[in-house]
Amino acid sequence: MKVAVFGGSGLIGDGFVQESLRAADVTEVIAVGRAPSNLTHAKLRQVVHSDFGDFTPISDDLADVDACFWALGVSAAGLSPQDYERITYGYTMAAAHTLAAVSPDLTFVYVSGGGTDSTEQGRSRWARVKGRTENAVIATFPNGYALRPGFVRPAHDMRSKTRMYRWADVAVAPIAPLLRALRLAPTLMTDTAQLGQVALHLARHGYTRHVLENRDIVTLAAAGRPT
Repeated sequence: MKVAVFGGSGLIGDGFVQESLRAADVTEVIAVGRAPSNLTHAKLRQVVHSDFGDFTPISDDLADVDACFWALGVSAAGLSPQDYERITYGYTMAAAHTLAAVSPDLTFVYVSGGGTDSTEQGRSRWARVKGRTENAVIATFPNGYALRPGFVRPAHDMRSKTRMYRWADVAVAPIAPLLRALRLAPTLMTDTAQLGQVALHLARHGYTRHVLENRDIVTLAAAGRPT
């Protein structure tokens, strides 16, 4: 299985890359980014591309891909509505259209977020844009899926590059055992390894629904099916 990862230098993208490299049935991981990472592996091929609004120049690199894991995303805080939509919806669909042309049967896994608005009619702009992106991905690919994690904790010794997220992880760490004891963790938290494992499960086996909430992610990972 050949896997393409977009946003592999970020926290969630690193989980996708690491879990894919560990998977015995993954023969190649294509990491697409604006700059190469320091990670090296026999199965890893890094594709440097600067214009995320147009992926047609690297369409040959994406041919015959079996799965795409999309982890590229930004916070709406501090961004204009136009920039947030351009990055969240525009970049995602630019990649989706290129991939659909060269690998129409692939599995596309889009990382969305808890609270996303599938109706595209709610009051929250970010939730509407995420919902629009989810809907477009699922409409483009029969094997299109959206993951809606809650708070994502790092795995594989990775730390978020965003200071706010690093502070949040430090704050959550002491209460994580309590959340698990109260059985709230499956609703509220996941980690990057679980996201990677579940993305691979979707590529191998699909799922009964195209939108997976945090509890679905944790349940699938805990069941041991995505191995």
